[in-house]
Amino acid sequence: MKDTSNFPEPTTELRLPGIAASPGVVTGQLVIFSHEEVRIPATPIGEEQLDGEMHRLEVALLKTREQIQKIKEQLSKSLGEGQTEIFEAHLLVAADSTIAAAVRRQLQLRKVCVEHVYQHVIHTYAQSMKEMEDPYLRERAADILDVGRRVVHNLLGRKLADLYALDTPSIILAHDLAPSDTAMLNRQMALGFATEVGSTTSHTAIMARSLNIPAVVGLHHVLDRCESGAPVILDGYAGILIIHPSPQTRYEYGQIGKRRHAVEQSLDALRETPATTKDGRRLVLSANVELPEDLPLIAASGAEGIGLYRTEFLFLNRVQYPGEEEQTNIYTQVMEAARPHAAIIRTLDIGGDKLPTHQGFDAEANPFLGWRAIRYCLERPDVFKVQLRAICRSNPGGKVRVMFPMIATREELAAALALLGEAREELKAADIPAAAEVEAGAMIEVPSAALIVDRLAPMVQFLSIGTNDLTQYTLAADRTNERVAALYQPTHPAVLILIQRVVEAAHRNGIWVGVCGEMAGDVVMTPILLGLGVDEMSMGSVAISRVKKAVQSLNYEECKILADRLLQMDSGEQTRAILQEVVQKAYPELVI
Repeated sequence: MKDTSNFPEPTTELRLPGIAASPGVVTGQLVIFSHEEVRIPATPIGEEQLDGEMHRLEVALLKTREQIQKIKEQLSKSLGEGQTEIFEAHLLVAADSTIAAAVRRQLQLRKVCVEHVYQHVIHTYAQSMKEMEDPYLRERAADILDVGRRVVHNLLGRKLADLYALDTPSIILAHDLAPSDTAMLNRQMALGFATEVGSTTSHTAIMARSLNIPAVVGLHHVLDRCESGAPVILDGYAGILIIHPSPQTRYEYGQIGKRRHAVEQSLDALRETPATTKDGRRLVLSANVELPEDLPLIAASGAEGIGLYRTEFLFLNRVQYPGEEEQTNIYTQVMEAARPHAAIIRTLDIGGDKLPTHQGFDAEANPFLGWRAIRYCLERPDVFKVQLRAICRSNPGGKVRVMFPMIATREELAAALALLGEAREELKAADIPAAAEVEAGAMIEVPSAALIVDRLAPMVQFLSIGTNDLTQYTLAADRTNERVAALYQPTHPAVLILIQRVVEAAHRNGIWVGVCGEMAGDVVMTPILLGLGVDEMSMGSVAISRVKKAVQSLNYEECKILADRLLQMDSGEQTRAILQEVVQKAYPELVI
Protein backbone atom coordinates (compact mmCIF):
# COMPACT_ATOMS: atom_id res chain seq x y z
CA MET A 1 0.00 0.00 0.00
CA LYS A 2 1.34 3.42 -0.89
CA ASP A 3 1.97 6.03 1.81
CA THR A 4 -0.58 8.76 1.04
CA SER A 5 0.22 11.13 3.89
CA ASN A 6 1.99 13.64 1.62
CA PHE A 7 -0.54 13.69 -1.22
CA PRO A 8 -2.14 17.10 -1.83
CA GLU A 9 -5.91 17.21 -1.82
CA PRO A 10 -6.92 17.16 -5.50
CA THR A 11 -9.25 19.87 -6.79
CA THR A 12 -10.01 18.58 -10.29
CA GLU A 13 -10.85 15.22 -11.75
CA LEU A 14 -8.22 13.18 -13.56
CA ARG A 15 -9.09 11.03 -16.60
CA LEU A 16 -6.70 8.18 -17.34
CA PRO A 17 -7.22 6.42 -20.70
CA GLY A 18 -6.46 2.73 -21.14
CA ILE A 19 -7.79 -0.34 -22.93
CA ALA A 20 -11.37 -1.50 -22.37
CA ALA A 21 -10.99 -5.08 -21.13
CA SER A 22 -14.31 -6.05 -19.50
CA PRO A 23 -17.61 -4.17 -19.89
CA GLY A 24 -19.39 -2.27 -17.14
CA VAL A 25 -19.16 0.93 -15.12
CA VAL A 26 -18.56 1.04 -11.38
CA THR A 27 -18.05 3.80 -8.85
CA GLY A 28 -16.14 3.25 -5.65
CA GLN A 29 -12.99 3.59 -3.59
CA LEU A 30 -9.59 2.96 -5.14
CA VAL A 31 -7.22 0.43 -3.57
CA ILE A 32 -3.66 0.32 -4.88
CA PHE A 33 -2.12 -3.14 -4.85
CA SER A 34 1.63 -3.49 -5.25
CA HIS A 35 4.32 -6.12 -4.77
CA GLU A 36 6.91 -3.35 -4.57
CA GLU A 37 8.93 -3.60 -1.38
CA VAL A 38 9.44 -0.66 0.95
CA ARG A 39 13.13 0.25 1.33
CA ILE A 40 13.99 1.17 4.92
CA PRO A 41 16.93 3.51 5.70
CA ALA A 42 19.33 2.49 8.49
CA THR A 43 18.22 5.06 11.08
CA PRO A 44 20.60 5.06 14.12
CA ILE A 45 19.18 4.31 17.59
CA GLY A 46 20.64 4.56 21.08
CA GLU A 47 21.53 1.72 23.45
CA GLU A 48 18.52 2.60 25.60
CA GLN A 49 16.16 2.00 22.62
CA LEU A 50 17.16 -1.61 21.97
CA ASP A 51 14.55 -3.23 24.23
CA GLY A 52 11.85 -0.95 22.85
CA GLU A 53 12.77 -1.86 19.28
CA MET A 54 12.57 -5.59 20.07
CA HIS A 55 9.19 -5.04 21.71
CA ARG A 56 7.99 -3.30 18.55
CA LEU A 57 9.10 -6.33 16.54
CA GLU A 58 7.29 -8.74 18.89
CA VAL A 59 4.08 -6.69 18.52
CA ALA A 60 4.46 -6.63 14.72
CA LEU A 61 5.06 -10.40 14.59
CA LEU A 62 1.98 -11.04 16.74
CA LYS A 63 -0.12 -8.79 14.52
CA THR A 64 1.25 -10.56 11.44
CA ARG A 65 0.29 -13.98 12.82
CA GLU A 66 -3.20 -12.71 13.61
CA GLN A 67 -3.58 -11.32 10.07
CA ILE A 68 -2.41 -14.54 8.45
CA GLN A 69 -4.69 -16.64 10.63
CA LYS A 70 -7.66 -14.42 9.74
CA ILE A 71 -6.94 -14.71 6.02
CA LYS A 72 -6.56 -18.48 6.37
CA GLU A 73 -9.93 -18.76 8.11
CA GLN A 74 -11.65 -16.55 5.52
CA LEU A 75 -10.28 -18.57 2.62
CA SER A 76 -11.06 -21.93 4.20
CA LYS A 77 -14.72 -20.90 4.35
CA SER A 78 -14.90 -19.79 0.71
CA LEU A 79 -12.41 -22.10 -1.03
CA GLY A 80 -11.94 -25.03 1.33
CA GLU A 81 -9.03 -26.13 3.50
CA GLY A 82 -6.97 -27.28 0.52
CA GLN A 83 -6.47 -23.74 -0.74
CA THR A 84 -5.00 -22.44 2.53
CA GLU A 85 -1.90 -24.60 2.89
CA ILE A 86 0.40 -21.76 1.90
CA PHE A 87 -0.68 -19.81 4.98
CA GLU A 88 0.35 -22.66 7.26
CA ALA A 89 3.88 -22.13 5.95
CA HIS A 90 3.53 -18.36 6.46
CA LEU A 91 2.48 -18.87 10.08
CA LEU A 92 5.60 -20.96 10.68
CA VAL A 93 7.82 -18.20 9.28
CA ALA A 94 6.09 -15.54 11.42
CA ALA A 95 6.74 -17.65 14.53
CA ASP A 96 10.34 -18.60 13.67
CA SER A 97 12.45 -17.89 16.76
CA THR A 98 15.69 -18.26 14.78
CA ILE A 99 14.88 -15.18 12.71
CA ALA A 100 13.91 -13.19 15.81
CA ALA A 101 17.18 -14.15 17.52
CA ALA A 102 19.16 -13.08 14.45
CA VAL A 103 17.38 -9.72 14.47
CA ARG A 104 18.25 -9.21 18.15
CA ARG A 105 21.94 -9.93 17.50
CA GLN A 106 22.07 -7.56 14.53
CA LEU A 107 20.18 -4.89 16.45
CA GLN A 108 22.70 -4.98 19.30
CA LEU A 109 25.63 -4.98 16.90
CA ARG A 110 24.53 -2.29 14.44
CA LYS A 111 22.21 -0.13 16.59
CA VAL A 112 19.89 0.92 13.75
CA CYS A 113 16.09 0.81 13.58
CA VAL A 114 14.48 -2.62 13.80
CA GLU A 115 12.65 -2.23 10.45
CA HIS A 116 15.95 -2.02 8.59
CA VAL A 117 17.53 -4.87 10.57
CA TYR A 118 14.54 -7.16 10.14
CA GLN A 119 14.38 -6.54 6.40
CA HIS A 120 18.11 -7.28 6.07
CA VAL A 121 17.84 -10.52 8.07
CA ILE A 122 14.79 -11.67 6.06
CA HIS A 123 16.59 -11.12 2.76
CA THR A 124 19.68 -12.93 4.03
CA TYR A 125 17.63 -15.94 5.11
CA ALA A 126 15.64 -16.00 1.85
CA GLN A 127 18.81 -15.92 -0.21
CA SER A 128 20.32 -18.77 1.77
CA MET A 129 17.13 -20.80 1.21
CA LYS A 130 17.28 -20.19 -2.54
CA GLU A 131 20.78 -21.68 -2.61
CA MET A 132 19.80 -24.92 -0.84
CA GLU A 133 19.83 -28.22 -2.74
CA ASP A 134 16.65 -29.43 -1.02
CA PRO A 135 13.69 -28.25 -3.19
CA TYR A 136 11.40 -27.88 -0.16
CA LEU A 137 13.85 -25.51 1.52
CA ARG A 138 14.31 -23.53 -1.72
CA GLU A 139 10.56 -23.08 -1.95
CA ARG A 140 10.43 -21.62 1.57
CA ALA A 141 12.29 -18.53 0.29
CA ALA A 142 9.04 -17.22 -1.16
CA ASP A 143 7.28 -17.70 2.20
CA ILE A 144 10.03 -15.81 4.02
CA LEU A 145 9.85 -12.82 1.67
CA ASP A 146 6.03 -12.70 1.72
CA VAL A 147 5.87 -12.75 5.51
CA GLY A 148 8.79 -10.31 5.80
CA ARG A 149 6.95 -7.77 3.65
CA ARG A 150 3.91 -8.03 5.92
CA VAL A 151 5.98 -7.66 9.11
CA VAL A 152 7.77 -4.57 7.76
CA HIS A 153 4.42 -2.95 6.90
CA ASN A 154 3.19 -3.67 10.42
CA LEU A 155 6.36 -2.17 11.92
CA LEU A 156 5.76 0.97 9.85
CA GLY A 157 2.09 1.10 10.82
CA ARG A 158 0.99 0.76 7.20
CA LYS A 159 -1.81 -1.37 5.84
CA LEU A 160 -0.73 -3.99 3.31
CA ALA A 161 -3.14 -4.28 0.39
CA ASP A 162 -4.17 -7.94 0.24
CA LEU A 163 -6.59 -8.96 -2.51
CA TYR A 164 -7.79 -11.79 -0.27
CA ALA A 165 -8.29 -9.49 2.75
CA LEU A 166 -10.29 -6.63 1.19
CA ASP A 167 -12.91 -5.58 3.70
CA THR A 168 -14.67 -2.80 1.74
CA PRO A 169 -16.04 -2.71 -1.82
CA SER A 170 -13.07 -1.51 -3.87
CA ILE A 171 -11.73 -0.86 -7.35
CA ILE A 172 -8.24 -2.39 -7.54
CA LEU A 173 -5.39 -0.58 -9.28
CA ALA A 174 -2.08 -2.38 -9.83
CA HIS A 175 0.87 -2.40 -12.17
CA ASP A 176 -0.21 -5.93 -13.06
CA LEU A 177 -2.14 -8.77 -11.44
CA ALA A 178 -0.69 -12.27 -11.65
CA PRO A 179 -2.91 -15.35 -11.72
CA SER A 180 -1.66 -16.20 -8.22
CA ASP A 181 -2.94 -12.79 -7.05
CA THR A 182 -6.43 -13.02 -8.51
CA ALA A 183 -6.84 -16.68 -7.54
CA MET A 184 -6.99 -15.48 -3.91
CA LEU A 185 -9.27 -12.52 -4.59
CA ASN A 186 -12.12 -11.64 -2.22
CA ARG A 187 -14.79 -11.71 -4.92
CA GLN A 188 -17.47 -9.96 -2.87
CA MET A 189 -15.34 -6.84 -2.38
CA ALA A 190 -13.76 -6.40 -5.83
CA LEU A 191 -15.87 -4.02 -7.93
CA GLY A 192 -13.39 -3.81 -10.80
CA PHE A 193 -9.74 -4.02 -11.95
CA ALA A 194 -7.39 -1.47 -13.46
CA THR A 195 -3.78 -2.19 -14.41
CA GLU A 196 -0.91 -0.22 -15.90
CA VAL A 197 0.01 -3.03 -18.30
CA GLY A 198 -1.87 -5.72 -20.18
CA SER A 199 -4.13 -6.25 -23.15
CA THR A 200 -7.65 -7.53 -23.78
CA THR A 201 -6.29 -11.08 -23.54
CA SER A 202 -4.09 -10.59 -20.47
CA HIS A 203 -4.90 -12.65 -17.40
CA THR A 204 -6.48 -9.69 -15.59
CA ALA A 205 -8.86 -9.03 -18.48
CA ILE A 206 -9.86 -12.68 -18.80
CA MET A 207 -10.42 -12.99 -15.05
CA ALA A 208 -12.54 -9.83 -14.97
CA ARG A 209 -14.79 -11.09 -17.76
CA SER A 210 -15.10 -14.43 -16.00
CA LEU A 211 -16.14 -12.65 -12.79
CA ASN A 212 -18.51 -10.33 -14.66
CA ILE A 213 -16.81 -7.18 -13.35
CA PRO A 214 -15.45 -4.18 -15.30
CA ALA A 215 -11.76 -3.85 -16.11
CA VAL A 216 -9.42 -1.38 -17.79
CA VAL A 217 -5.83 -2.36 -18.65
CA GLY A 218 -2.84 -0.69 -20.30
CA LEU A 219 -3.15 2.56 -18.30
CA HIS A 220 0.63 3.22 -18.42
CA HIS A 221 2.50 4.79 -15.50
CA VAL A 222 -0.47 5.95 -13.41
CA LEU A 223 0.33 4.53 -9.97
CA ASP A 224 2.27 7.63 -8.93
CA ARG A 225 -0.67 9.83 -9.94
CA CYS A 226 -3.23 8.00 -7.79
CA GLU A 227 -3.79 7.36 -4.11
CA SER A 228 -5.61 4.64 -2.24
CA GLY A 229 -8.98 5.74 -0.92
CA ALA A 230 -9.70 8.18 -3.75
CA PRO A 231 -13.23 8.11 -5.23
CA VAL A 232 -13.13 6.82 -8.81
CA ILE A 233 -15.27 5.77 -11.76
CA LEU A 234 -14.05 2.78 -13.77
CA ASP A 235 -15.52 2.62 -17.28
CA GLY A 236 -14.93 -0.82 -18.78
CA TYR A 237 -16.77 0.11 -21.97
CA ALA A 238 -14.65 3.14 -22.92
CA GLY A 239 -11.46 2.03 -21.14
CA ILE A 240 -11.16 4.99 -18.76
CA LEU A 241 -10.32 5.37 -15.07
CA ILE A 242 -11.57 8.68 -13.65
CA ILE A 243 -10.03 9.85 -10.37
CA HIS A 244 -12.08 12.27 -8.22
CA PRO A 245 -14.92 12.56 -10.75
CA SER A 246 -16.72 15.91 -10.81
CA PRO A 247 -20.47 16.20 -10.09
CA GLN A 248 -21.06 16.73 -13.83
CA THR A 249 -19.15 13.56 -14.70
CA ARG A 250 -21.12 11.60 -12.13
CA TYR A 251 -24.36 12.90 -13.64
CA GLU A 252 -23.27 12.04 -17.20
CA TYR A 253 -22.33 8.52 -16.18
CA GLY A 254 -25.66 8.16 -14.46
CA GLN A 255 -27.41 8.88 -17.75
CA ILE A 256 -25.14 6.53 -19.71
CA GLY A 257 -25.77 3.86 -17.10
CA LYS A 258 -29.53 4.13 -17.59
CA ARG A 259 -29.20 3.56 -21.34
CA ARG A 260 -26.88 0.60 -20.89
CA HIS A 261 -29.11 -0.86 -18.19
CA ALA A 262 -32.02 -0.81 -20.64
CA VAL A 263 -29.93 -2.82 -23.13
CA GLU A 264 -28.93 -5.32 -20.45
CA GLN A 265 -32.57 -5.78 -19.44
CA SER A 266 -33.50 -6.59 -23.03
CA LEU A 267 -30.69 -9.14 -23.14
CA ASP A 268 -31.94 -10.83 -19.97
CA ALA A 269 -35.05 -11.85 -21.88
CA LEU A 270 -32.88 -13.94 -24.21
CA ARG A 271 -31.46 -16.14 -21.46
CA GLU A 272 -33.60 -19.21 -22.19
CA THR A 273 -33.68 -18.79 -25.97
CA PRO A 274 -31.38 -20.76 -28.31
CA ALA A 275 -28.45 -19.21 -30.17
CA THR A 276 -29.94 -19.64 -33.63
CA THR A 277 -29.36 -17.41 -36.67
CA LYS A 278 -32.21 -15.88 -38.65
CA ASP A 279 -31.88 -18.68 -41.24
CA GLY A 280 -31.78 -21.51 -38.71
CA ARG A 281 -28.08 -22.22 -38.01
CA ARG A 282 -27.79 -23.40 -34.38
CA LEU A 283 -24.73 -22.71 -32.25
CA VAL A 284 -23.91 -23.83 -28.72
CA LEU A 285 -22.83 -21.03 -26.37
CA SER A 286 -21.12 -22.26 -23.22
CA ALA A 287 -19.17 -20.69 -20.38
CA ASN A 288 -15.50 -20.44 -19.42
CA VAL A 289 -15.00 -21.01 -15.69
CA GLU A 290 -11.91 -20.42 -13.56
CA LEU A 291 -12.83 -21.24 -9.94
CA PRO A 292 -15.55 -23.26 -8.17
CA GLU A 293 -17.18 -20.12 -6.79
CA ASP A 294 -17.89 -19.00 -10.37
CA LEU A 295 -20.15 -22.01 -10.95
CA PRO A 296 -23.44 -20.36 -9.79
CA LEU A 297 -23.04 -17.86 -12.64
CA ILE A 298 -23.53 -20.62 -15.22
CA ALA A 299 -27.28 -21.09 -14.83
CA ALA A 300 -27.91 -17.36 -14.49
CA SER A 301 -26.07 -16.60 -17.73
CA GLY A 302 -28.06 -18.93 -19.95
CA ALA A 303 -24.96 -20.89 -20.88
CA GLU A 304 -25.36 -24.35 -22.39
CA GLY A 305 -22.86 -25.98 -20.11
CA ILE A 306 -19.17 -25.31 -19.52
CA GLY A 307 -16.91 -25.17 -22.55
CA LEU A 308 -13.72 -24.63 -20.58
CA TYR A 309 -13.00 -25.30 -16.92
CA ARG A 310 -9.49 -24.00 -16.16
CA THR A 311 -8.10 -26.42 -13.57
CA GLU A 312 -4.76 -24.65 -13.07
CA PHE A 313 -6.26 -22.23 -10.55
CA LEU A 314 -6.70 -25.15 -8.15
CA PHE A 315 -2.92 -25.58 -8.17
CA LEU A 316 -1.79 -22.03 -7.38
CA ASN A 317 -0.96 -20.55 -3.96
CA ARG A 318 -0.48 -23.81 -2.10
CA VAL A 319 2.37 -25.87 -0.73
CA GLN A 320 1.13 -29.20 -2.13
CA TYR A 321 -0.89 -29.87 -5.26
CA PRO A 322 -4.50 -30.95 -4.64
CA GLY A 323 -4.93 -34.68 -4.18
CA GLU A 324 -7.23 -37.01 -6.08
CA GLU A 325 -10.10 -36.81 -3.59
CA GLU A 326 -10.07 -33.01 -3.50
CA GLN A 327 -9.94 -32.76 -7.28
CA THR A 328 -12.70 -35.35 -7.68
CA ASN A 329 -14.94 -33.35 -5.37
CA ILE A 330 -14.35 -30.11 -7.29
CA TYR A 331 -14.81 -31.67 -10.74
CA THR A 332 -18.03 -33.28 -9.51
CA GLN A 333 -19.28 -29.81 -8.59
CA VAL A 334 -18.39 -28.65 -12.10
CA MET A 335 -20.41 -31.48 -13.64
CA GLU A 336 -23.39 -30.72 -11.39
CA ALA A 337 -23.30 -27.00 -12.24
CA ALA A 338 -23.32 -27.74 -15.97
CA ARG A 339 -26.32 -30.07 -15.94
CA PRO A 340 -28.31 -30.84 -18.02
CA HIS A 341 -25.52 -29.83 -20.39
CA ALA A 342 -21.93 -31.02 -20.62
CA ALA A 343 -18.73 -29.67 -19.05
CA ILE A 344 -15.26 -29.74 -20.60
CA ILE A 345 -12.45 -29.96 -18.06
CA ARG A 346 -9.11 -28.76 -19.40
CA THR A 347 -6.12 -30.52 -17.92
CA LEU A 348 -3.46 -28.57 -16.09
CA ASP A 349 -2.27 -25.57 -18.14
CA ILE A 350 0.39 -24.43 -15.72
CA GLY A 351 3.52 -22.48 -16.65
CA GLY A 352 3.80 -19.36 -18.78
CA ASP A 353 2.28 -16.63 -16.58
CA LYS A 354 0.58 -19.17 -14.27
CA LEU A 355 3.36 -20.34 -12.00
CA PRO A 356 2.72 -22.29 -8.78
CA THR A 357 4.33 -20.69 -5.76
CA HIS A 358 5.95 -23.78 -4.25
CA GLN A 359 6.64 -26.35 -6.94
CA GLY A 360 10.17 -25.53 -8.02
CA PHE A 361 9.49 -23.83 -11.34
CA ASP A 362 12.70 -22.13 -12.36
CA ALA A 363 12.62 -18.82 -14.22
CA GLU A 364 12.63 -19.29 -17.99
CA ALA A 365 13.80 -16.83 -20.62
CA ASN A 366 10.65 -17.48 -22.71
CA PRO A 367 8.06 -19.03 -20.38
CA PHE A 368 5.27 -19.04 -22.99
CA LEU A 369 7.57 -21.16 -25.19
CA GLY A 370 8.79 -23.26 -22.32
CA TRP A 371 7.78 -25.89 -19.79
CA ARG A 372 4.01 -25.44 -19.64
CA ALA A 373 0.69 -27.20 -20.11
CA ILE A 374 0.89 -30.64 -21.77
CA ARG A 375 4.71 -30.50 -21.78
CA TYR A 376 4.77 -30.24 -18.01
CA CYS A 377 2.08 -32.89 -17.55
CA LEU A 378 3.80 -35.46 -19.74
CA GLU A 379 7.02 -35.01 -17.75
CA ARG A 380 5.08 -35.26 -14.48
CA PRO A 381 2.84 -38.31 -15.00
CA ASP A 382 2.51 -38.57 -11.20
CA VAL A 383 0.67 -35.24 -11.19
CA PHE A 384 -1.11 -35.82 -14.52
CA LYS A 385 -2.51 -39.26 -13.69
CA VAL A 386 -3.98 -38.01 -10.42
CA GLN A 387 -5.86 -35.33 -12.33
CA LEU A 388 -7.03 -37.69 -15.07
CA ARG A 389 -8.31 -40.19 -12.50
CA ALA A 390 -10.18 -37.41 -10.69
CA ILE A 391 -11.78 -36.20 -13.92
CA CYS A 392 -12.92 -39.72 -14.76
CA ARG A 393 -14.40 -40.11 -11.27
CA SER A 394 -16.39 -36.86 -11.47
CA ASN A 395 -19.43 -38.42 -13.20
CA PRO A 396 -19.73 -42.14 -12.30
CA GLY A 397 -21.65 -44.07 -14.93
CA GLY A 398 -22.02 -41.00 -17.13
CA LYS A 399 -19.92 -39.07 -19.61
CA VAL A 400 -17.04 -36.68 -19.07
CA ARG A 401 -15.14 -34.50 -21.51
CA VAL A 402 -11.43 -33.85 -21.03
CA MET A 403 -9.33 -31.45 -23.10
CA PHE A 404 -5.54 -31.31 -23.48
CA PRO A 405 -3.97 -27.83 -23.81
CA MET A 406 -1.09 -26.66 -26.01
CA ILE A 407 -0.86 -29.75 -28.18
CA ALA A 408 1.91 -29.10 -30.71
CA THR A 409 2.64 -32.61 -32.07
CA ARG A 410 0.84 -35.86 -32.76
CA GLU A 411 3.19 -37.60 -30.33
CA GLU A 412 2.07 -35.35 -27.46
CA LEU A 413 -1.59 -36.08 -28.13
CA ALA A 414 -0.93 -39.82 -28.37
CA ALA A 415 1.00 -39.79 -25.08
CA ALA A 416 -1.77 -37.85 -23.31
CA LEU A 417 -4.44 -40.25 -24.59
CA ALA A 418 -2.34 -43.22 -23.47
CA LEU A 419 -2.12 -41.83 -19.92
CA LEU A 420 -5.87 -41.20 -19.96
CA GLY A 421 -6.37 -44.84 -20.93
CA GLU A 422 -4.07 -45.97 -18.11
CA ALA A 423 -6.01 -43.84 -15.60
CA ARG A 424 -9.30 -45.42 -16.67
CA GLU A 425 -7.84 -48.94 -16.43
CA GLU A 426 -6.48 -48.25 -12.94
CA LEU A 427 -9.91 -47.12 -11.75
CA LYS A 428 -11.53 -50.18 -13.30
CA ALA A 429 -8.99 -52.52 -11.71
CA ALA A 430 -9.54 -50.93 -8.31
CA ASP A 431 -13.33 -51.13 -8.76
CA ILE A 432 -13.65 -47.35 -8.26
CA PRO A 433 -16.80 -45.83 -9.83
CA ALA A 434 -15.92 -43.78 -12.89
CA ALA A 435 -17.40 -42.35 -16.07
CA ALA A 436 -18.67 -44.93 -18.54
CA GLU A 437 -17.75 -42.70 -21.47
CA VAL A 438 -14.84 -40.28 -21.80
CA GLU A 439 -14.66 -37.88 -24.73
CA ALA A 440 -11.20 -36.44 -25.32
CA GLY A 441 -10.43 -33.23 -27.16
CA ALA A 442 -7.35 -31.32 -28.24
CA MET A 443 -6.89 -27.59 -27.94
CA ILE A 444 -5.59 -26.07 -31.16
CA GLU A 445 -3.58 -23.06 -30.02
CA VAL A 446 -0.17 -23.75 -31.57
CA PRO A 447 0.29 -23.17 -35.32
CA SER A 448 1.93 -26.59 -35.76
CA ALA A 449 -1.26 -28.25 -34.48
CA ALA A 450 -3.39 -26.25 -36.91
CA LEU A 451 -1.11 -27.26 -39.78
CA ILE A 452 -1.31 -31.00 -38.97
CA VAL A 453 -4.90 -30.93 -37.74
CA ASP A 454 -5.97 -33.62 -40.23
CA ARG A 455 -3.62 -36.00 -38.38
CA LEU A 456 -4.95 -35.00 -34.95
CA ALA A 457 -8.70 -34.93 -35.62
CA PRO A 458 -9.10 -38.74 -36.06
CA MET A 459 -7.61 -39.26 -32.60
CA VAL A 460 -10.20 -37.22 -30.63
CA GLN A 461 -13.92 -36.59 -30.28
CA PHE A 462 -13.74 -32.80 -30.57
CA LEU A 463 -11.40 -29.86 -31.13
CA SER A 464 -11.37 -26.50 -29.37
CA ILE A 465 -9.52 -23.49 -30.76
CA GLY A 466 -7.71 -21.41 -28.15
CA THR A 467 -7.58 -18.16 -30.10
CA ASN A 468 -5.56 -16.25 -27.48
CA ASP A 469 -2.46 -18.38 -27.85
CA LEU A 470 -3.09 -19.22 -31.50
CA THR A 471 -2.98 -15.50 -32.32
CA GLN A 472 0.03 -14.94 -30.08
CA TYR A 473 2.11 -17.76 -31.54
CA THR A 474 1.07 -17.15 -35.15
CA LEU A 475 2.01 -13.46 -35.07
CA ALA A 476 4.91 -13.77 -32.59
CA ALA A 477 3.25 -11.07 -30.46
CA ASP A 478 3.13 -11.58 -26.68
CA ARG A 479 -0.54 -11.15 -25.80
CA THR A 480 0.34 -9.78 -22.35
CA ASN A 481 2.73 -7.10 -23.66
CA GLU A 482 1.09 -3.75 -24.38
CA ARG A 483 4.13 -2.68 -26.42
CA VAL A 484 3.16 -5.10 -29.17
CA ALA A 485 -0.59 -4.84 -28.63
CA ALA A 486 -1.02 -3.42 -32.14
CA LEU A 487 0.54 -6.59 -33.60
CA TYR A 488 -1.80 -8.90 -31.68
CA GLN A 489 -4.65 -9.13 -34.21
CA PRO A 490 -7.16 -12.01 -34.03
CA THR A 491 -8.52 -10.67 -37.34
CA HIS A 492 -5.19 -11.15 -39.12
CA PRO A 493 -5.64 -13.26 -42.28
CA ALA A 494 -3.04 -15.78 -41.05
CA VAL A 495 -5.10 -16.45 -37.90
CA LEU A 496 -8.39 -16.69 -39.81
CA ILE A 497 -6.89 -19.10 -42.34
CA LEU A 498 -5.72 -21.38 -39.52
CA ILE A 499 -9.17 -21.29 -37.91
CA GLN A 500 -10.76 -22.18 -41.26
CA ARG A 501 -8.32 -25.06 -41.65
CA VAL A 502 -9.20 -26.47 -38.21
CA VAL A 503 -12.96 -26.20 -38.75
CA GLU A 504 -12.82 -27.90 -42.13
CA ALA A 505 -10.62 -30.73 -40.81
CA ALA A 506 -12.93 -31.33 -37.85
CA HIS A 507 -15.99 -31.56 -40.06
CA ARG A 508 -14.22 -33.85 -42.55
CA ASN A 509 -13.53 -36.19 -39.65
CA GLY A 510 -17.09 -36.04 -38.31
CA ILE A 511 -16.32 -34.18 -35.07
CA TRP A 512 -17.39 -30.79 -33.77
CA VAL A 513 -15.16 -27.80 -33.19
CA GLY A 514 -15.45 -24.96 -30.69
CA VAL A 515 -13.69 -21.71 -29.89
CA CYS A 516 -12.79 -21.08 -26.24
CA GLY A 517 -10.47 -18.09 -26.62
CA GLU A 518 -11.48 -14.48 -26.08
CA MET A 519 -12.60 -14.11 -29.72
CA ALA A 520 -15.68 -16.12 -28.77
CA GLY A 521 -16.95 -13.43 -26.40
CA ASP A 522 -16.32 -10.47 -28.75
CA VAL A 523 -19.52 -9.58 -30.63
CA VAL A 524 -17.44 -7.93 -33.34
CA MET A 525 -15.94 -11.35 -34.09
CA THR A 526 -19.24 -13.25 -34.08
CA PRO A 527 -19.95 -12.84 -37.83
CA ILE A 528 -16.58 -14.25 -38.91
CA LEU A 529 -16.63 -17.18 -36.46
CA LEU A 530 -20.16 -17.99 -37.55
CA GLY A 531 -19.17 -17.72 -41.22
CA LEU A 532 -16.15 -19.98 -40.74
CA GLY A 533 -18.49 -22.69 -39.44
CA VAL A 534 -17.61 -23.21 -35.78
CA ASP A 535 -20.14 -25.30 -33.87
CA GLU A 536 -19.63 -24.02 -30.33
CA MET A 537 -18.30 -20.89 -28.65
CA SER A 538 -17.28 -20.71 -25.00
CA MET A 539 -16.76 -17.41 -23.18
CA GLY A 540 -16.98 -15.58 -19.90
CA SER A 541 -20.56 -15.73 -18.63
CA VAL A 542 -20.93 -11.93 -18.90
CA ALA A 543 -20.71 -12.16 -22.70
CA ILE A 544 -23.19 -14.97 -23.35
CA SER A 545 -26.38 -12.93 -23.68
CA ARG A 546 -24.61 -10.37 -25.88
CA VAL A 547 -23.21 -13.02 -28.24
CA LYS A 548 -26.59 -14.77 -28.28
CA LYS A 549 -28.21 -11.52 -29.41
CA ALA A 550 -25.55 -11.16 -32.09
CA VAL A 551 -26.10 -14.70 -33.41
CA GLN A 552 -29.86 -14.19 -33.50
CA SER A 553 -29.37 -10.98 -35.50
CA LEU A 554 -27.25 -12.58 -38.23
CA ASN A 555 -27.85 -14.72 -41.30
CA TYR A 556 -25.56 -17.75 -41.56
CA GLU A 557 -25.43 -17.87 -45.36
CA GLU A 558 -24.53 -14.17 -45.47
CA CYS A 559 -21.81 -14.76 -42.86
CA LYS A 560 -20.30 -17.55 -45.01
CA ILE A 561 -20.08 -15.14 -47.94
CA LEU A 562 -18.57 -12.54 -45.60
CA ALA A 563 -15.98 -15.06 -44.36
CA ASP A 564 -14.91 -15.87 -47.92
CA ARG A 565 -14.44 -12.15 -48.52
CA LEU A 566 -12.52 -11.53 -45.30
CA LEU A 567 -10.13 -14.40 -45.95
CA GLN A 568 -8.94 -12.45 -48.98
CA MET A 569 -8.08 -9.32 -46.99
CA ASP A 570 -4.46 -8.21 -46.69
CA SER A 571 -4.50 -7.05 -43.05
CA GLY A 572 -6.22 -7.48 -39.75
CA GLU A 573 -7.18 -3.78 -39.72
CA GLN A 574 -9.13 -4.18 -42.96
CA THR A 575 -10.93 -7.22 -41.62
CA ARG A 576 -11.91 -5.59 -38.34
CA ALA A 577 -13.14 -2.44 -40.10
CA ILE A 578 -15.48 -4.50 -42.27
CA LEU A 579 -16.69 -6.50 -39.25
CA GLN A 580 -17.46 -3.29 -37.38
CA GLU A 581 -19.56 -2.09 -40.32
CA VAL A 582 -21.52 -5.36 -40.21
CA VAL A 583 -22.04 -5.05 -36.48
CA GLN A 584 -23.25 -1.43 -36.71
CA LYS A 585 -25.96 -2.57 -39.11
CA ALA A 586 -26.94 -5.81 -37.36
CA TYR A 587 -26.81 -4.96 -33.63
CA PRO A 588 -25.52 -1.41 -32.95
CA GLU A 589 -26.94 -1.41 -29.41
CA LEU A 590 -24.33 -4.00 -28.36
CA VAL A 591 -21.36 -1.73 -29.12
CA ILE A 592 -22.48 1.57 -27.56
